[in-house]
Amino acid sequence: MGGMTPAPQDPTLALWRSLQEHLAGYLAARARGFLASEFVLSSRDGEVLGRLRVHGPQGADLEAGDITAAIERGAGSRYRMLDGDGRVILEETAGSGDASEVRCGDRVYEVRLALLRNAAVARSSRGGEVARVAGGLTNRSYDAFFDAGEEGALPLAVLLLYRIIAQRRRAFLMDAGRGEASNP
Repeated sequence: MGGMTPAPQDPTLALWRSLQEHLAGYLAARARGFLASEFVLSSRDGEVLGRLRVHGPQGADLEAGDITAAIERGAGSRYRMLDGDGRVILEETAGSGDASEVRCGDRVYEVRLALLRNAAVARSSRGGEVARVAGGLTNRSYDAFFDAGEEGALPLAVLLLYRIIAQRRRAFLMDAGRGEASNP
């Protein structure tokens, strides 16, 4: 590390940083209940860390230890993640649908969703993978991998998790709706 000055650390990410180090690059999400609107979050060894409650395209709420956060839909169908005090942690700044740009502090990430593969990935401006989420066929279990050394990688992984769950659910519900008489 010879004399390198570490990047300034964002105080809103302090709690995330300790959880990110504890998780060492991996987070599991498993659906509870039939509609899969609540996901139990756990570590590689099965330690339950919290919950992600998905409210469809409007957003989600996260509770994990001392961390509370909300994902909400903003202007132009872009999403942002706020901490418990309403400070922005992450914010989509460009794009829509399956390709967008997300800002965390002074860093910008390129996010891509692959609905058919039930996966999502975020890359840094330097091109390196920072977070990746992969789900099973049933949309009930997901594995999130992230760069434990990159500030903001865990919140980014949670955002990817939410985005792929919400998009897959929307696609599934739209598909299911086509097979029946449409009711307003």
